[in-house]
Amino acid sequence: MLKALRRKFILVSMVLVALILTAVLLAGIISTRMQFARDYQAALALELSIDIRKQRWEPFRTILPPPGQLPQPSKITFTATRSSAGDWELVTPWMQMDTDMLLTLCRRAQAAASATGFWADLGIAYARQDGRIAFVNLQNEYAQLRNSQWAWVLVYVGALGLFFLLALLLSRRALKPAEIAWAQQQRFISDASHELKTPLTVVLANLDILESEQGGSQWLSAARSEGLIMKRLIENLLFLARTDETREPAEHEVINLSNLVDETALAFEAPAYEKGLTLSASTLPDQMMRGNAGLLRQLLSILLDNAVKYTPEGGAIQVTLKKHTDKLMLSVHNSKVFIPPEHLSHLFDRFYRIDQARSKEEGGYGLGLPIAAEIARQHGASLKVSSQPEEGTSFVLVIPV
Repeated sequence: MLKALRRKFILVSMVLVALILTAVLLAGIISTRMQFARDYQAALALELSIDIRKQRWEPFRTILPPPGQLPQPSKITFTATRSSAGDWELVTPWMQMDTDMLLTLCRRAQAAASATGFWADLGIAYARQDGRIAFVNLQNEYAQLRNSQWAWVLVYVGALGLFFLLALLLSRRALKPAEIAWAQQQRFISDASHELKTPLTVVLANLDILESEQGGSQWLSAARSEGLIMKRLIENLLFLARTDETREPAEHEVINLSNLVDETALAFEAPAYEKGLTLSASTLPDQMMRGNAGLLRQLLSILLDNAVKYTPEGGAIQVTLKKHTDKLMLSVHNSKVFIPPEHLSHLFDRFYRIDQARSKEEGGYGLGLPIAAEIARQHGASLKVSSQPEEGTSFVLVIPV
Protein backbone atom coordinates (compact mmCIF):
# COMPACT_ATOMS: atom_id res chain seq x y z
CA MET A 1 0.00 0.00 0.00
CA LEU A 2 2.80 2.41 0.89
CA LYS A 3 4.55 1.74 -2.41
CA ALA A 4 1.34 2.50 -4.27
CA LEU A 5 0.88 5.67 -2.22
CA ARG A 6 4.45 6.71 -2.94
CA ARG A 7 4.00 6.08 -6.67
CA LYS A 8 0.81 8.13 -6.60
CA PHE A 9 2.61 10.98 -4.81
CA ILE A 10 5.39 10.99 -7.41
CA LEU A 11 2.92 10.70 -10.29
CA VAL A 12 0.76 13.60 -9.10
CA SER A 13 3.83 15.75 -8.42
CA MET A 14 5.33 15.02 -11.83
CA VAL A 15 2.06 15.66 -13.64
CA LEU A 16 1.72 19.08 -11.99
CA VAL A 17 5.36 19.97 -12.66
CA ALA A 18 5.13 18.71 -16.25
CA LEU A 19 2.03 20.83 -16.86
CA ILE A 20 3.76 23.95 -15.52
CA LEU A 21 6.99 23.33 -17.43
CA THR A 22 5.05 22.51 -20.61
CA ALA A 23 3.16 25.78 -20.33
CA VAL A 24 6.45 27.66 -19.85
CA LEU A 25 8.05 25.81 -22.77
CA LEU A 26 5.15 26.49 -25.12
CA ALA A 27 5.00 30.12 -24.03
CA GLY A 28 8.72 30.52 -24.71
CA ILE A 29 8.56 28.84 -28.11
CA ILE A 30 5.47 30.76 -29.16
CA SER A 31 6.87 34.11 -28.01
CA THR A 32 10.18 33.60 -29.84
CA ARG A 33 8.38 32.56 -33.03
CA MET A 34 6.07 35.56 -32.81
CA GLN A 35 9.07 37.86 -32.31
CA PHE A 36 10.78 36.19 -35.27
CA ALA A 37 7.67 36.79 -37.41
CA ARG A 38 7.43 40.43 -36.30
CA ASP A 39 11.09 40.98 -37.17
CA TYR A 40 10.91 39.66 -40.71
CA GLN A 41 7.58 41.38 -41.35
CA ALA A 42 9.14 44.68 -40.26
CA ALA A 43 12.14 44.06 -42.53
CA LEU A 44 9.83 43.28 -45.47
CA ALA A 45 7.71 46.36 -44.82
CA LEU A 46 10.84 48.51 -44.74
CA GLU A 47 12.06 47.03 -48.03
CA LEU A 48 8.72 47.59 -49.72
CA SER A 49 8.48 51.16 -48.44
CA ILE A 50 11.64 52.26 -50.27
CA ASP A 51 11.13 54.07 -53.55
CA ILE A 52 12.55 51.92 -56.36
CA ARG A 53 13.71 54.96 -58.36
CA LYS A 54 15.56 56.40 -55.38
CA GLN A 55 16.91 52.95 -54.62
CA ARG A 56 18.48 52.71 -58.07
CA TRP A 57 20.34 56.04 -57.62
CA GLU A 58 21.28 55.42 -53.97
CA PRO A 59 22.64 51.89 -53.94
CA PHE A 60 24.22 52.13 -50.49
CA ARG A 61 21.76 52.78 -47.69
CA THR A 62 22.84 53.17 -44.10
CA ILE A 63 20.25 53.10 -41.35
CA LEU A 64 21.69 54.70 -38.25
CA PRO A 65 20.43 53.56 -34.84
CA PRO A 66 19.01 56.03 -32.33
CA PRO A 67 21.59 57.88 -30.22
CA GLY A 68 23.00 55.82 -27.39
CA GLN A 69 22.22 52.43 -29.00
CA LEU A 70 24.60 50.02 -30.69
CA PRO A 71 24.01 49.19 -34.37
CA GLN A 72 22.08 45.95 -34.85
CA PRO A 73 23.11 43.40 -37.49
CA SER A 74 20.93 44.04 -40.53
CA LYS A 75 19.09 41.28 -42.39
CA ILE A 76 19.81 40.84 -46.10
CA THR A 77 16.79 42.19 -48.01
CA PHE A 78 16.21 42.50 -51.75
CA THR A 79 13.33 43.29 -54.08
CA ALA A 80 12.28 41.97 -57.48
CA THR A 81 9.83 43.47 -59.96
CA ARG A 82 8.66 42.75 -63.47
CA SER A 83 10.53 44.37 -66.32
CA SER A 84 8.90 45.86 -69.41
CA ALA A 85 9.45 42.51 -71.12
CA GLY A 86 7.48 40.74 -68.40
CA ASP A 87 10.48 39.05 -66.78
CA TRP A 88 11.40 39.27 -63.11
CA GLU A 89 14.45 41.39 -62.41
CA LEU A 90 16.35 42.31 -59.29
CA VAL A 91 16.03 46.02 -58.44
CA THR A 92 18.35 46.01 -55.44
CA PRO A 93 21.58 47.27 -57.02
CA TRP A 94 24.01 45.98 -54.40
CA MET A 95 22.65 42.42 -54.67
CA GLN A 96 23.85 39.84 -57.15
CA MET A 97 21.82 36.66 -57.65
CA ASP A 98 21.57 33.87 -60.16
CA THR A 99 18.71 34.55 -62.59
CA ASP A 100 17.27 31.04 -62.24
CA MET A 101 17.27 31.30 -58.44
CA LEU A 102 15.54 34.69 -58.60
CA LEU A 103 12.94 33.32 -61.01
CA THR A 104 12.31 30.30 -58.74
CA LEU A 105 11.79 32.53 -55.72
CA CYS A 106 9.48 34.91 -57.54
CA ARG A 107 7.35 32.17 -59.03
CA ARG A 108 7.03 30.47 -55.65
CA ALA A 109 6.05 33.72 -53.95
CA GLN A 110 3.56 34.54 -56.71
CA ALA A 111 1.95 31.09 -56.46
CA ALA A 112 1.64 31.25 -52.66
CA ALA A 113 -1.84 31.73 -51.22
CA SER A 114 -0.70 34.31 -48.70
CA ALA A 115 0.82 37.64 -49.68
CA THR A 116 3.35 37.32 -46.87
CA GLY A 117 5.08 34.22 -45.63
CA PHE A 118 8.23 32.40 -44.58
CA TRP A 119 9.86 29.37 -46.20
CA ALA A 120 11.51 27.33 -43.49
CA ASP A 121 13.30 25.09 -46.02
CA LEU A 122 15.11 28.11 -47.53
CA GLY A 123 15.14 30.43 -44.54
CA ILE A 124 13.65 33.22 -46.67
CA ALA A 125 10.59 35.41 -46.05
CA TYR A 126 8.65 37.15 -48.80
CA ALA A 127 5.96 39.78 -49.27
CA ARG A 128 4.00 40.74 -52.42
CA GLN A 129 2.81 44.32 -52.97
CA ASP A 130 1.92 46.36 -56.07
CA GLY A 131 3.69 44.10 -58.54
CA ARG A 132 6.82 43.88 -56.43
CA ILE A 133 8.11 41.02 -54.27
CA ALA A 134 10.41 41.74 -51.36
CA PHE A 135 12.59 39.04 -49.85
CA VAL A 136 14.58 38.83 -46.66
CA ASN A 137 17.23 36.18 -46.09
CA LEU A 138 16.84 34.85 -42.53
CA GLN A 139 18.92 31.69 -42.68
CA ASN A 140 21.16 32.71 -39.78
CA GLU A 141 18.26 34.04 -37.72
CA TYR A 142 16.18 30.92 -38.35
CA ALA A 143 19.09 28.67 -37.38
CA GLN A 144 19.46 30.64 -34.14
CA LEU A 145 15.70 30.30 -33.54
CA ARG A 146 15.85 26.52 -33.94
CA ASN A 147 18.90 26.27 -31.71
CA SER A 148 17.16 28.31 -29.03
CA GLN A 149 14.09 26.08 -29.25
CA TRP A 150 16.22 22.96 -28.86
CA ALA A 151 17.85 24.63 -25.87
CA TRP A 152 14.37 25.18 -24.40
CA VAL A 153 13.58 21.48 -24.91
CA LEU A 154 16.84 20.37 -23.28
CA VAL A 155 16.17 22.64 -20.32
CA TYR A 156 12.63 21.20 -20.15
CA VAL A 157 13.90 17.60 -20.09
CA GLY A 158 16.61 18.44 -17.56
CA ALA A 159 14.11 20.21 -15.31
CA LEU A 160 11.76 17.21 -15.47
CA GLY A 161 14.59 14.88 -14.50
CA LEU A 162 15.61 17.14 -11.63
CA PHE A 163 12.05 17.44 -10.34
CA PHE A 164 11.66 13.66 -10.59
CA LEU A 165 14.67 13.17 -8.34
CA LEU A 166 13.30 15.77 -5.94
CA ALA A 167 9.87 14.10 -5.93
CA LEU A 168 11.55 10.76 -5.28
CA LEU A 169 13.45 12.20 -2.33
CA LEU A 170 10.49 14.15 -0.96
CA SER A 171 8.16 11.15 -1.26
CA ARG A 172 10.40 9.19 1.08
CA ARG A 173 10.47 11.99 3.63
CA ALA A 174 6.79 12.87 3.30
CA LEU A 175 5.66 9.26 3.70
CA LYS A 176 8.13 8.35 6.41
CA PRO A 177 5.62 8.98 9.26
CA ALA A 178 2.97 7.00 7.40
CA GLU A 179 5.47 4.19 6.80
CA ILE A 180 6.33 4.05 10.51
CA ALA A 181 2.64 4.09 11.48
CA TRP A 182 1.86 1.38 8.93
CA ALA A 183 4.67 -0.82 10.21
CA GLN A 184 3.49 -0.36 13.80
CA GLN A 185 -0.07 -1.15 12.78
CA GLN A 186 0.96 -4.32 10.95
CA ARG A 187 3.13 -5.38 13.87
CA PHE A 188 0.24 -4.81 16.26
CA ILE A 189 -2.15 -6.81 14.07
CA SER A 190 0.34 -9.64 13.76
CA ASP A 191 1.15 -9.72 17.48
CA ALA A 192 -2.49 -9.38 18.53
CA SER A 193 -3.55 -12.13 16.12
CA HIS A 194 -0.89 -14.47 17.47
CA GLU A 195 -1.90 -13.68 21.04
CA LEU A 196 -5.57 -14.32 20.28
CA LYS A 197 -5.04 -17.46 18.25
CA THR A 198 -3.82 -19.65 21.11
CA PRO A 199 -6.59 -18.91 23.66
CA LEU A 200 -9.19 -19.11 20.89
CA THR A 201 -7.92 -22.59 19.98
CA VAL A 202 -8.27 -23.57 23.64
CA VAL A 203 -11.82 -22.20 23.78
CA LEU A 204 -12.87 -24.13 20.67
CA ALA A 205 -11.28 -27.31 22.05
CA ASN A 206 -13.16 -26.90 25.35
CA LEU A 207 -16.41 -26.38 23.45
CA ASP A 208 -15.79 -29.65 21.61
CA ILE A 209 -15.24 -31.40 24.95
CA LEU A 210 -18.43 -29.92 26.44
CA GLU A 211 -20.40 -30.91 23.38
CA SER A 212 -19.11 -34.48 23.51
CA GLU A 213 -19.81 -34.84 27.25
CA GLN A 214 -23.10 -32.95 27.64
CA GLY A 215 -24.50 -33.13 24.14
CA GLY A 216 -25.24 -30.31 21.75
CA SER A 217 -27.23 -27.21 22.63
CA GLN A 218 -28.08 -23.93 20.95
CA TRP A 219 -25.75 -22.10 23.33
CA LEU A 220 -22.80 -24.30 22.50
CA SER A 221 -23.57 -24.09 18.78
CA ALA A 222 -23.77 -20.28 18.93
CA ALA A 223 -20.51 -20.07 20.88
CA ARG A 224 -18.79 -22.44 18.47
CA SER A 225 -20.08 -20.50 15.44
CA GLU A 226 -18.78 -17.20 16.83
CA GLY A 227 -15.48 -18.84 17.69
CA LEU A 228 -15.04 -20.15 14.16
CA ILE A 229 -15.83 -16.69 12.74
CA MET A 230 -13.21 -15.17 15.03
CA LYS A 231 -10.71 -17.85 14.04
CA ARG A 232 -11.25 -17.14 10.35
CA LEU A 233 -10.82 -13.40 10.96
CA ILE A 234 -7.55 -13.97 12.84
CA GLU A 235 -6.23 -16.23 10.08
CA ASN A 236 -7.10 -13.62 7.45
CA LEU A 237 -5.42 -10.84 9.43
CA LEU A 238 -2.32 -12.96 9.89
CA PHE A 239 -2.18 -13.74 6.17
CA LEU A 240 -2.40 -10.07 5.19
CA ALA A 241 0.09 -9.05 7.87
CA ARG A 242 2.61 -11.62 6.62
CA THR A 243 2.23 -10.59 2.99
CA ASP A 244 2.53 -6.89 3.88
CA GLU A 245 5.66 -7.57 5.87
CA THR A 246 7.53 -9.76 3.39
CA ARG A 247 5.91 -8.98 0.01
CA GLU A 248 7.61 -12.16 -1.19
CA PRO A 249 5.70 -14.73 -3.26
CA ALA A 250 5.01 -18.14 -1.75
CA GLU A 251 6.84 -21.23 -2.94
CA HIS A 252 5.67 -22.32 -6.37
CA GLU A 253 5.61 -25.72 -8.00
CA VAL A 254 4.10 -27.25 -11.11
CA ILE A 255 0.42 -27.99 -10.44
CA ASN A 256 -2.54 -29.24 -12.44
CA LEU A 257 -4.89 -26.26 -12.27
CA SER A 258 -7.73 -28.20 -13.94
CA ASN A 259 -7.81 -30.82 -11.19
CA LEU A 260 -7.54 -28.15 -8.49
CA VAL A 261 -10.54 -26.26 -9.91
CA ASP A 262 -12.65 -29.43 -10.19
CA GLU A 263 -11.84 -30.51 -6.62
CA THR A 264 -12.57 -27.09 -5.14
CA ALA A 265 -15.84 -26.69 -7.05
CA LEU A 266 -16.93 -30.17 -5.94
CA ALA A 267 -16.55 -29.15 -2.28
CA PHE A 268 -19.09 -26.33 -2.78
CA GLU A 269 -21.75 -28.38 -4.55
CA ALA A 270 -23.41 -29.41 -1.27
CA PRO A 271 -23.69 -25.85 0.19
CA ALA A 272 -24.99 -24.62 -3.17
CA TYR A 273 -27.59 -27.42 -3.33
CA GLU A 274 -28.80 -26.68 0.21
CA LYS A 275 -29.43 -23.07 -0.80
CA GLY A 276 -31.26 -24.05 -3.99
CA LEU A 277 -28.47 -23.05 -6.34
CA THR A 278 -27.02 -24.75 -9.40
CA LEU A 279 -23.23 -25.04 -9.47
CA SER A 280 -21.47 -26.27 -12.60
CA ALA A 281 -17.81 -26.42 -13.61
CA SER A 282 -16.39 -26.42 -17.13
CA THR A 283 -12.62 -26.83 -17.14
CA LEU A 284 -10.14 -27.38 -19.93
CA PRO A 285 -8.35 -30.60 -18.90
CA ASP A 286 -4.70 -30.90 -17.89
CA GLN A 287 -3.82 -27.22 -17.71
CA MET A 288 -0.47 -26.98 -15.96
CA MET A 289 1.10 -23.93 -14.31
CA ARG A 290 3.62 -22.95 -11.68
CA GLY A 291 2.00 -21.80 -8.48
CA ASN A 292 1.07 -22.52 -4.90
CA ALA A 293 -1.76 -25.05 -4.82
CA GLY A 294 -2.89 -24.11 -1.30
CA LEU A 295 -3.13 -20.41 -2.09
CA LEU A 296 -4.90 -20.94 -5.41
CA ARG A 297 -7.40 -23.24 -3.71
CA GLN A 298 -7.96 -20.54 -1.08
CA LEU A 299 -8.53 -17.93 -3.81
CA LEU A 300 -11.10 -20.05 -5.63
CA SER A 301 -12.78 -20.95 -2.32
CA ILE A 302 -13.18 -17.26 -1.49
CA LEU A 303 -14.86 -16.60 -4.84
CA LEU A 304 -17.13 -19.63 -4.58
CA ASP A 305 -18.00 -18.91 -0.95
CA ASN A 306 -19.06 -15.37 -1.89
CA ALA A 307 -21.05 -16.70 -4.85
CA VAL A 308 -22.93 -19.18 -2.65
CA LYS A 309 -23.57 -16.53 0.04
CA TYR A 310 -24.90 -13.77 -2.19
CA THR A 311 -26.63 -15.60 -5.06
CA PRO A 312 -30.36 -15.77 -4.33
CA GLU A 313 -32.31 -19.02 -4.43
CA GLY A 314 -32.79 -20.36 -7.94
CA GLY A 315 -29.59 -18.75 -9.20
CA ALA A 316 -26.71 -20.43 -10.99
CA ILE A 317 -22.97 -20.44 -10.35
CA GLN A 318 -20.65 -21.36 -13.19
CA VAL A 319 -16.93 -22.02 -12.87
CA THR A 320 -14.95 -21.93 -16.11
CA LEU A 321 -11.29 -22.60 -16.90
CA LYS A 322 -10.11 -21.92 -20.44
CA LYS A 323 -6.96 -20.88 -22.24
CA HIS A 324 -6.58 -17.74 -24.33
CA THR A 325 -3.26 -17.50 -26.23
CA ASP A 326 -0.63 -17.49 -23.46
CA LYS A 327 -3.02 -16.92 -20.54
CA LEU A 328 -5.29 -19.10 -18.43
CA MET A 329 -8.70 -17.59 -17.65
CA LEU A 330 -10.43 -18.82 -14.50
CA SER A 331 -13.86 -17.27 -14.00
CA VAL A 332 -16.60 -17.59 -11.40
CA HIS A 333 -19.94 -16.27 -12.61
CA ASN A 334 -23.07 -16.01 -10.48
CA SER A 335 -26.41 -15.03 -11.94
CA LYS A 336 -29.06 -12.79 -10.37
CA VAL A 337 -26.38 -10.74 -8.56
CA PHE A 338 -25.68 -7.17 -9.61
CA ILE A 339 -23.04 -4.98 -8.00
CA PRO A 340 -23.49 -1.23 -8.66
CA PRO A 341 -20.58 0.40 -10.54
CA GLU A 342 -19.70 2.68 -7.61
CA HIS A 343 -18.78 -0.40 -5.54
CA LEU A 344 -16.75 -2.32 -8.12
CA SER A 345 -13.55 -0.30 -7.70
CA HIS A 346 -13.63 -0.80 -3.91
CA LEU A 347 -14.31 -4.54 -3.76
CA PHE A 348 -10.62 -5.34 -3.26
CA ASP A 349 -10.16 -2.74 -0.51
CA ARG A 350 -9.64 -4.16 2.95
CA PHE A 351 -12.67 -4.18 5.27
CA TYR A 352 -14.90 -2.82 2.48
CA ARG A 353 -18.42 -4.21 2.57
CA ILE A 354 -21.18 -3.28 0.14
CA ASP A 355 -23.96 -3.74 2.68
CA GLN A 356 -22.80 -2.60 6.11
CA ALA A 357 -26.09 -3.81 7.61
CA ARG A 358 -25.21 -7.46 6.99
CA SER A 359 -24.10 -9.47 9.96
CA LYS A 360 -20.50 -10.63 10.16
CA GLU A 361 -21.66 -14.21 9.67
CA GLU A 362 -23.46 -13.36 6.44
CA GLY A 363 -21.17 -10.70 5.01
CA GLY A 364 -17.81 -11.38 6.64
CA TYR A 365 -15.32 -8.66 7.50
CA GLY A 366 -14.44 -7.52 3.99
CA LEU A 367 -11.11 -9.37 3.89
CA GLY A 368 -11.87 -12.24 1.49
CA LEU A 369 -11.51 -10.41 -1.82
CA PRO A 370 -8.40 -8.44 -0.71
CA ILE A 371 -6.80 -11.79 0.18
CA ALA A 372 -7.82 -13.20 -3.22
CA ALA A 373 -6.28 -10.17 -4.96
CA GLU A 374 -3.06 -10.60 -2.95
CA ILE A 375 -2.85 -14.28 -3.92
CA ALA A 376 -3.34 -13.29 -7.56
CA ARG A 377 -0.53 -10.74 -7.24
CA GLN A 378 1.82 -13.37 -5.81
CA HIS A 379 1.20 -15.44 -8.95
CA GLY A 380 1.74 -12.54 -11.34
CA ALA A 381 -1.96 -12.72 -12.20
CA SER A 382 -4.77 -10.17 -12.16
CA LEU A 383 -8.21 -10.52 -10.61
CA LYS A 384 -10.95 -8.56 -12.36
CA VAL A 385 -14.66 -8.11 -11.72
CA SER A 386 -17.55 -7.12 -13.95
CA SER A 387 -21.27 -6.88 -13.23
CA GLN A 388 -24.35 -6.36 -15.42
CA PRO A 389 -27.97 -6.09 -14.22
CA GLU A 390 -29.28 -8.76 -16.58
CA GLU A 391 -26.26 -11.07 -16.70
CA GLY A 392 -24.95 -11.14 -13.14
CA THR A 393 -21.43 -10.81 -11.73
CA SER A 394 -18.19 -12.40 -12.92
CA PHE A 395 -14.80 -12.63 -11.24
CA VAL A 396 -12.04 -13.48 -13.71
CA LEU A 397 -8.51 -14.54 -12.76
CA VAL A 398 -6.06 -13.99 -15.64
CA ILE A 399 -2.92 -16.09 -15.17
CA PRO A 400 0.10 -15.79 -17.50
CA VAL A 401 1.66 -19.16 -18.32
